[in-house]
Amino acid sequence: MKEFLTHIKRLTQLNEIEVSELTKILEINTYSKGDIILNTNKINRKLYFIDKGLVKVSFFTEDKEFVMKFFYENEFCAVLDSLTTGKPSNYRITALTSVNLIEIDFERLKKLVSKHPPFGKIISGIPSMASQKMMSRIRELLETDAKERYLNFLNTNGHLMKFISLKDLSAYLGITQVTLSRIRAEI
Repeated sequence: MKEFLTHIKRLTQLNEIEVSELTKILEINTYSKGDIILNTNKINRKLYFIDKGLVKVSFFTEDKEFVMKFFYENEFCAVLDSLTTGKPSNYRITALTSVNLIEIDFERLKKLVSKHPPFGKIISGIPSMASQKMMSRIRELLETDAKERYLNFLNTNGHLMKFISLKDLSAYLGITQVTLSRIRAEI
């Protein structure tokens, strides 16, 4: 909970009453490896903060899975288009390890804004951070080759390698497992 509040305070300053109001709308849930936290065609109604563990956000086309992003401890996670529009998600959030999540009901958070304006900075700040990260991800996919994407992943997220399958990593990098194996053999 301490890290969660630290991240919230980076977005906005809350007084004791506001922190109390926020903690009233939180749920803490645990998921096992392989559990689906949010399935495709379901509405994302919660903003998640990963207290412990690792999740992936992915989508499927026919028989192929594409991994959009891995989220690790002390990060916010959600399928933002579903969360903000209330429409069913095209993406799935899956636990890759045992995961402890702090879950915030988004509708209840929006209701707090009328009583406590600082909560508006949470609602606007998290999507803003997420869009910046997604733009970097898109740029990487478009401007770098497979080997460079793999090396970038090792440099920024190498500590996650023991938790991520080669199948998920290749789906994240946008390459086949055979190509990933060849790149790994070259290094």
